[in-house]
Parts: sequence; C-alpha cells; structure tokens
Amino acid sequence: MTERPAIETAPPPVTARFWGRLREPFPDPEHHVALNKRLNPRSGERVLQIVPKHVAVYWPLPASMLASAGCLLVLLFHWNSGPAQVLWLLSLVVVGAAAVRAYVEWRDVFVVTNWRVVRLSGVLTARVATMPINRILDMTMTRPLLGRVFGYGHFVFESAAQEQGLREIKFVPDILAVDREINNAVNKENRRRERLMSASRDRRLDGGPDGDERTEPIRGL
Repeated sequence: MTERPAIETAPPPVTARFWGRLREPFPDPEHHVALNKRLNPRSGERVLQIVPKHVAVYWPLPASMLASAGCLLVLLFHWNSGPAQVLWLLSLVVVGAAAVRAYVEWRDVFVVTNWRVVRLSGVLTARVATMPINRILDMTMTRPLLGRVFGYGHFVFESAAQEQGLREIKFVPDILAVDREINNAVNKENRRRERLMSASRDRRLDGGPDGDERTEPIRGL
C-alpha cells in the first residue's frame, strides 16, 4: 500500500506571527529561520537566549488606534464638519505610521550565544550586527522608572571596536536574567581561553608546538 505524500502547510501570515511574538516573548531558537542561517553549530556554537523587544515598545500603536477611534466618534456627531474629517484622516495616517514602526521593532531581535551576541534587524534591508563575547569590555544596564514597573531595561555595550548597531540595545525584557546570561557566557569564554593558553604553554615547555618531540640537551665534546 503506497503512502500518500505529506501535504506541506503554508506558513502563518505576518499578522499571526506578530501577535504570536507578543504572546511568546522568547521564541523557540530551532524555528527561527533567520537566526539558524547565521549560526555555526558544527563548531559548537549554541543559542543561549533570544530576546525580542519588550511589549512596551509597541505602545504607540494602541494609543494611535484609540485616538483614531475618538476622532471617528467626533466625526459621527459632526459628519459635515471639514476639520473633523481632516482630523480623522490624519489619525488614520498616524495609525499607519505606528503600525509600520511596530513591525520594524518586531523585526529587531537580540540573540545571545555562547560565542557572541547578535542583533538581527531590518525589513527591506536585513542587518546583522555581531560582537564576540570576549570583546565585551564593559556592559552598562539601565532600568528607568517605567522599566522597573513593567519589567524592561536598556543595555550599552563597550567593546574594543565599537560595532555599529550593537552599542545600544533598548527595551530588553527581563533584563536581569539576560544580564546574568551574558555575564555567565563571558566568564565561561574567558575560562576556556585561559585553558587553551595554559595548554599551549605546557606544550611549548614539553618540547615544541606538537608536544611529542622532546629536545635533547646539548652535550659537550
């Protein structure tokens, strides 16, 4: 009995993925296509945490929609009023701009791996900014008053070379947990490099870079 070929399901629409991202603050790394294309799992790189923007960054969209609904309510009572019509049309333009901004923020994702930190952003032009973990010299965490209430904060990275696009990461959800993850990754990478340097130094003391060939002392004639 022949098996029927599997039917490929269409990917969910953009609106479903957008609201799904809001409900799922930390998406599954295995299903993040844009991220998996840039990882190097054969060399041992693995994702520690994927950090999209906090939902507080999307506040202009519901605020503009609420304002547009108020303008529409005024227009219903003053249908023949020219200023009321212009005001409602302007409110629709503001809603559209807020929706575009929300989509741009939704595309901005911060990723922490055991080797580096990555920022994926851009809509028409995809931008990928990376910084090796061992090049992070200083990391400043800021939690404003609203951030402490709603649970978000901002990062400022200082590195040996200032990578554009990775110096400031704003609206990071659960920033304390992300800060601990980055510090643990930095400490593990520093210990790994120390072990490699120690092993290389021991090989040189044992008799060369290969460690197998030992030099004999020069004997006098």
